[in-house]
Amino acid sequence: MKRFLLSLGFIGGLAFATCPPEKDVKDLVGQIIRGKPEVVNLSPVKGLNLCQVVVKNGLRPIVLYVDKDMDYLIVGTVYDLKNRKNLTAEAQDRFAKVDEKTLKELEKLTDLTYGKGDKYVYFISDPDCPFCRRLEPMLKDWAKKNNVQIRHIFYPLPIHPKAKDKAIDIICSGKGYEYAHKDFEPKNLCERGREKVEKNIEFLSKLGVSGTPTLIGMNGRVQVGLPRSEGELDKLIK
Repeated sequence: MKRFLLSLGFIGGLAFATCPPEKDVKDLVGQIIRGKPEVVNLSPVKGLNLCQVVVKNGLRPIVLYVDKDMDYLIVGTVYDLKNRKNLTAEAQDRFAKVDEKTLKELEKLTDLTYGKGDKYVYFISDPDCPFCRRLEPMLKDWAKKNNVQIRHIFYPLPIHPKAKDKAIDIICSGKGYEYAHKDFEPKNLCERGREKVEKNIEFLSKLGVSGTPTLIGMNGRVQVGLPRSEGELDKLIK
């Protein structure tokens, strides 16, 4: 009975976890996540005997939970029912960002631009990506309404065999934005265009971009995949 009441105390907010040593958490994360995961935040979860661990391994943060003795590792979503908050989603949103240095490098990689404005977003896309094609008209309409410039960077994926040559052709021929996701037969495959696309692939792969569409806002915020609403796009320029 006492143990049961203690559990209720954790749920009701009477307990406040102490996080394990950062070094121990980093060692654990390195064992369970492939690649080069980086622990960017450790914080106690108020009301639970757990510590929230935020890991960056690419652009999308991974949120995990451990107890102070590291006997348990929890993967999943934690909701604060009293305050109606998704604590896991909030952490993912807060840490899904790139730094100022990365934004400057993305500016150098821009292949095409659409519109003008004092605000901007980077649209990382594959010429043959069906989800990028779905996003393009929505993104254009939103950009017009909000005085936002779209800065387009080609990131052709191996699953689309003609995508890389299309990106090269657009760069070599100086084609306009209307060709960003247009069906056409690539012919102009100059060395300059090939080197530029290879540079995009190298940089974005190291950054952790794993798919398209990916949007990166002027504030460093990252949106992976199709946004569900214009409200998610608005977060990229605030």
